[in-house]
Amino acid sequence: MPIEVIILFISTVINTLLSIFIFRSQRDQVGLTYSIFVLFIAFWSLGLAFFLLETDLNKALLFANGYYIAAAGIPMLFLYFSLIFPEKRPPNSVVKTLIFGPVLLFFATLLIKKHFLIEEISVVAWGKDVILNQLHYIYYGCYFILFVLLAYYNLGKSYLTTQDRESRIRLKFIIIGTLISYTLGMVFNLFFPWIGNYQYIWLGPLFTLIMVVSIGYAVTKHHLFNIKVIATELTTFGLWIFILIRTLISETLQDQIINGGLLVIVVFFGILLIRGVIKEVRLRERMENLAEELATANARLRALDQQKTEFVSIASHQLRSPLTAIKGYSSMLLEGSFGKLSEKTHEAVDRIFQSSQRLVLIVEDFLNVSRIEQGRMKYDFSTFDFKELASRIVEEQRPVAEKKGLKLTFSAEKLKNYMIMADPGKVSQVVTNFIDNAVKYTPTGSIAAKLSRDNEKILLAISDTGIGITEETMPKLFDKFSRALDASKTNTGGTGLGLYVAKEIMKAHKGRVWAESPGEGKGSTFFIEFSGDSVK
Repeated sequence: MPIEVIILFISTVINTLLSIFIFRSQRDQVGLTYSIFVLFIAFWSLGLAFFLLETDLNKALLFANGYYIAAAGIPMLFLYFSLIFPEKRPPNSVVKTLIFGPVLLFFATLLIKKHFLIEEISVVAWGKDVILNQLHYIYYGCYFILFVLLAYYNLGKSYLTTQDRESRIRLKFIIIGTLISYTLGMVFNLFFPWIGNYQYIWLGPLFTLIMVVSIGYAVTKHHLFNIKVIATELTTFGLWIFILIRTLISETLQDQIINGGLLVIVVFFGILLIRGVIKEVRLRERMENLAEELATANARLRALDQQKTEFVSIASHQLRSPLTAIKGYSSMLLEGSFGKLSEKTHEAVDRIFQSSQRLVLIVEDFLNVSRIEQGRMKYDFSTFDFKELASRIVEEQRPVAEKKGLKLTFSAEKLKNYMIMADPGKVSQVVTNFIDNAVKYTPTGSIAAKLSRDNEKILLAISDTGIGITEETMPKLFDKFSRALDASKTNTGGTGLGLYVAKEIMKAHKGRVWAESPGEGKGSTFFIEFSGDSVK
């Protein structure tokens, strides 16, 4: 079998397989158009192969008309493809008629008049020579060139107007790949036959592989420069071609059967391999799309969170002034600055004072959270005695604890240095919060604050006999707006922000806070630890 015919058969097989693969992986209008486009190229290659093999000149004329019809469909489908890619918008019925009409008319003409394009076929030394009807062939060539130019006009227009970077890359890949194929193909299959040289007509289908592959990658949105994907597919196709050539050039029937059987097996497993690659590409694209969607959602959430933080900050600042006024005037009323109050009035004003005091603390927590999240939390570091600060806070909180019937104690190891470098106001806020929480969540019993030092670490442990902490609550105890499930039964005024603020303050001091508890109803212990450069 001549090498030209082998190449044409190989081109037919490759194009047919590509058409099937693309159709299976891209079942939309673009994928369908591309699959039919590749099938026309395959039929063109097959018609040329049979034309070269056929010894009967009448049958050879039939095959010649067949491959000219198939070749006429190539610019027609390429033009249609240029209209729907990448926007995927099908043209109207008038445009469809102008595109498909000439090929249908040419097909009908050849069915009626077999010698419309080819006047005579003769056998020569190098194969078959074809005498064309020059006038009709000029019409055919003008149609071919016109449709190709219109297709490039559409693709170029899409490339210039498309803003999407990926679409521009795909269009560029299509334009370059097809331009190479059309230029070489038209030289050997359109212009050479017109000047009477039919010897190299078999080269055209070989050059179309560049066009088929370039459009195929663009249509399926493969990662064009993914070495793994390209190497897998090219290796598989190369193996098929190698075995096919061995089968066609085998000299004995036994070798043809063996090579043919091997080809069937390799094709089967090769299809499975390529399908696996296609699935991998699809999965990767889905993951990339999901990642992009997730990134967009995260950006939106961050923006919303920032807006929430700014709103909380503004609202808290606006609440601070009237609350301070309410607290100040109610305090003056209680002290008798505006005259002596009756017992009932005194009780009512005292409730106003206590409520405004709680609101002030809640607003302060919200302000601290907004400052922390916006990075505006300011610290005034100085060296001071942590033992003295903790002891003072315990003394301040003792009346509140005793009023509730709780025993509050403080102890520290003697002859130890408890000097630290920190912000006294912020550290006081943390210690006060922990002791205040212990008082709030301890219905009966006692609270003990114990201070100790071990080398370069200073630890304050605040233990209570209160409601305890469950295993489910412990991991999220120091998160924003987090409270124990039944904490509201003991304290209805908590916001779930105090522990979060304390954690962030200690983090800024290179220290840490944590809690331990044997379980629900068994009390708990909260720890404040300073270490490293903070300890003096």
